[in-house]
Amino acid sequence: MTTKLHWFEGESLPEHRVLLMAVPGVGNVGKLVLDTMVEHCDSTLLANIIHPDLPPHATMNSDGLLTPPHLSIHSVRMSNGDCVIVITGTGQPMIPRGQHELAGSILELAKESSCDLLLVLAGLSADPGDTDIHMTCAEQSVRENLMDSGLNISSKHPAGGMLGLAGLVVSLAPMFGVPSVACMSETIGTSVDVQAADRLAKRISLDFGLGLELPIDNTSDTASRLFAMMEGKEIAGIDLSEDDSPSGFYA
Repeated sequence: MTTKLHWFEGESLPEHRVLLMAVPGVGNVGKLVLDTMVEHCDSTLLANIIHPDLPPHATMNSDGLLTPPHLSIHSVRMSNGDCVIVITGTGQPMIPRGQHELAGSILELAKESSCDLLLVLAGLSADPGDTDIHMTCAEQSVRENLMDSGLNISSKHPAGGMLGLAGLVVSLAPMFGVPSVACMSETIGTSVDVQAADRLAKRISLDFGLGLELPIDNTSDTASRLFAMMEGKEIAGIDLSEDDSPSGFYA
């Protein structure tokens, strides 16, 4: 068994312009943005992505039914009427081969749906008081197109690279013909960084015309549940406590 898609609505992604993805990591910044979108916007669960290398922890869903470990795919209707696709989950495959396989499956899904842009949202370890947002990509033509549109695309950050599924999705995207960008908000690496998530949400909404409005009170509400679920620092079976997160390195 490799990657399996368990569809609830249709058998393919609906028409969309942007696909957003995030997995747990430093500050859980990207995941917090996407979880808040799913909870507080007009969203529909389309499918679950199942992979045997995800942490073996079945959980109860909102209907009180046991569900296998998965990443979820939602369609979200934005305030401007656009449909975006959101992919997120509570973990990622625990071995490199599984992360490669799942990254390829996500990119194949994006390619089949003619996705215009895949945005991977993440946190970037930084010193207290640092609040910058960095964007980077893996293809020169994508960088040039974004810079031509007025965006600042970094060639220096993240200096330590990107670890895990998020980094693989961005770096493998050119092989699938999918334009992909990593958007990273600096964070001191607390378990759930609401302020960094709020900054990131506002930035991607402005830069990519998403019409995204996530009041920080909604973000905080989602963060409290995410914190309890993650038990503060345990992400996909890997200890990501502040003392162990390498500076400038996404995890």
